[in-house]
Amino acid sequence: VILAKTVKGYGLGPHFEGRNATHQMKKLTMEDLKAFRDHLRIPITDEQLDADLYRPPYYHPGMDAPEIKYMMERRAELGGFVPERRSAHAPVALPEEKSYEVSKRGSGKQQAATTMAFVRLLKDLMRDKNFGKRFVPVVPDESRTFGMDAF
Repeated sequence: VILAKTVKGYGLGPHFEGRNATHQMKKLTMEDLKAFRDHLRIPITDEQLDADLYRPPYYHPGMDAPEIKYMMERRAELGGFVPERRSAHAPVALPEEKSYEVSKRGSGKQQAATTMAFVRLLKDLMRDKNFGKRFVPVVPDESRTFGMDAF
C-alpha cells in the first residue's frame, strides 16, 4: 500500500497548484508553461515554446533514459503493451460459513444502520484465513464514526 499526500495541480505553477479551480482551468499562459518546464527541468528552449503556445513540443528523454528503461521493464513484466484476457488463474477460496453467522443473526430487536451492518460483515470477512488477505480497505477520515479505525 502506498499512501500519498498530493497537491492538486502539483508542478503546474502558482496559478494552478493547490487551487480548487484546477480542474476547471484549461489553458496555461506562456509564463505558466515556462515555469512548468523549469520546475520539471524539461530541456525545451524558450524559442521552441514561443513558436506556438497552443502546440508546445513533446519531450522524450530517449530510450536509454533510466525512467524509460524502468517503464519498459514494468511493461514487459505485465506481458506487453496491449491488455489481454488471461484464462489461467487460481480459483478463489470463498469465506467459510462462520464468517456470515453474525450478519445472518441480525441485530435483534434493535435496528442497525446499513453502514454498521456492512462494517461488521467486512470485519468478519477480513478475519477469514483464506479470503481476508484479499481486502485492502481504503478508509476516509470518517472511519472512526463507523468503527473502522482499527482497519
